[in-house]
Amino acid sequence: MSTLFRAALPCALTTLLSAGFLETAGAAEVATTLRLEVDAREIARKLVHARVEVPCKPGTLRLWYPKWIPGSHGASGPLENIGGFRVETPDGKALAWRRDEVETFCVACEVPKGVERVVAKLDYICNQPSVEASGHLTYGNESLAIVNWNTCLVYPEGPAATSTRVEATLRLPRDWKFATALKAKSENDGAVEFESTDLETLIDSPLIAGEHLKTFKLDTGPYPAAYFHVVSESPSALAIDPKVIAEYGKMVREACALFGSAHYSAFHFLVTCSDELGYLGLEHHASSINGVRTRDLADNGGRHGWVANLIPHEYVHSWCGKFRRPAAMITHDFHSPQKTRLLWVYEGLTEYLGELVMVRSGLVDLNEYRDTLASRLSDLSHRAGRRWRSLEDTAVASSILRGPSEHWNDLRRVQDYYMEGMLVWLEVDAMIREQTKGERSLDDFCKSFMGRAGSSKKVAGYDFDDVVKSLNAVSKYDWAGFLTSRVSRPMDELPLEFVGLCGYRLQYGNKPPASFAGRRSGSVLSARDSLGMSLSPDGRIVDVIPGMVADKAKLAPGMRVAAVNGKRFTPAYFYDALADSVMRRKIELMMVTGDVYKTVVLDYADGPRYLELVRDEKRPDILQKILRPTAGR
Repeated sequence: MSTLFRAALPCALTTLLSAGFLETAGAAEVATTLRLEVDAREIARKLVHARVEVPCKPGTLRLWYPKWIPGSHGASGPLENIGGFRVETPDGKALAWRRDEVETFCVACEVPKGVERVVAKLDYICNQPSVEASGHLTYGNESLAIVNWNTCLVYPEGPAATSTRVEATLRLPRDWKFATALKAKSENDGAVEFESTDLETLIDSPLIAGEHLKTFKLDTGPYPAAYFHVVSESPSALAIDPKVIAEYGKMVREACALFGSAHYSAFHFLVTCSDELGYLGLEHHASSINGVRTRDLADNGGRHGWVANLIPHEYVHSWCGKFRRPAAMITHDFHSPQKTRLLWVYEGLTEYLGELVMVRSGLVDLNEYRDTLASRLSDLSHRAGRRWRSLEDTAVASSILRGPSEHWNDLRRVQDYYMEGMLVWLEVDAMIREQTKGERSLDDFCKSFMGRAGSSKKVAGYDFDDVVKSLNAVSKYDWAGFLTSRVSRPMDELPLEFVGLCGYRLQYGNKPPASFAGRRSGSVLSARDSLGMSLSPDGRIVDVIPGMVADKAKLAPGMRVAAVNGKRFTPAYFYDALADSVMRRKIELMMVTGDVYKTVVLDYADGPRYLELVRDEKRPDILQKILRPTAGR
């Protein structure tokens, strides 16, 4: 058992960790090296304990709990999970601390004369906020864990994160293995001591651990080494087909060929296969956290949609988001706010390039990608919120849009800078190829803007003008005007010119895409292109699209369909009713709201409708050329 102070904080959480920019006695002048000890042996009980030694001088010392975690795009440090906090002198004398009333992530204490170091002890409660949790938290069970260092440390105000050194030690349950981009200095009786690193690199280097952990060395060809680490409660989840591992090796080669160089000495894919930890992901410079369900990698049927895209997306972030980052998102420390206006580049471009690498490496075939793209166009085209909120504003407001609303998301918009941002970059790619008659493409922009072979920088900032300048170096055009029109203004409709540029057209069919059929059970039942609504498998309305049939019938999210055309609601009867509408010219629903039942008749006669992306044989297939592999073998 750790000797760390472990006590309930009867009013402490109302006074812990605050901020402000007051002058700190001695903090900036001292060559700062923190000594961090993290004890994760009780992680199965949802508790982690930490001890941080902080150098200081007599006077006011301000300590921060990390607030703005890179990749989370908001002030999302899990301060609410602190379950115990104490500051004391090296000989164990407690020091009183107070939290700032405005900046609640920072506390201040008075350091007595003659004291050169203080010890902060904290307990972290491993609360999983949802099955689909963020990747910046620490969580675990009897068999595995994710440790994010930002959850279990504090640091002094003043020195930059890059100039604050950390000597970290971690204790894990007996016989557990671990994987991380950090370099281990020694291992002794369950305690792992890591080589000294700076605070920025430490927080950028999460760790997975568990009883069952397997490492696959990927075939990266001429590029830096990459390791695929997988941990799960189930040993059978680690029995991944060698063909799948080969595809992830090809993914690395395709990404490195796209950018022309890598900015890491080795890359570590940290993958949890767990139904309890569920879906999560977060980017890092030399590693990535990727959480999927237990059988998603072992069973071919699981690697579709979001699961297939997760690992390529977080990997591409090593270039787009970690090495090249909006200058306004590069901060001195982990409590200064980040300005997220350019997330349509940071995340939108990564979404596009991650999917490009995903298809080029064979993780998803072209047909499935086209089906997914059509489904995405269907979703985005119904965004009524586009009429009042620009795409850029979804980026600026990222921190308040990351948690989706339960109702009417099409009215308010969600994090559209991901998927609509992706469409902007697909359009840019198609335009460059058309302007240069196929001689150049967005691949050239990637090499010059994010590859930057030979660069000695760890992170290179950019602004809007830098993006425009680099695009013009590839193909001369009014990129400033084009991008401004796409991202900075509200629009009545989703721009769809890129569909024709890519050699395709849109039409409605009466059958769901092949990649969608067979996976409807247990997921949302979509009638967005027909009735303008989606339902859960038990008949509860998930969303209603403004202006369409369901909206005109005054249906609303949260209502439940008890019966359809006189039959008890089931997914099969619901889809039958869509098909029968061509003959019946209507659909009758028995709705339940609280204790009230009422019949609603939908004036609809067009049958099932699903947006399809089909080839226009009059134009060249630019999309196929975009997705063609470029890395050779």
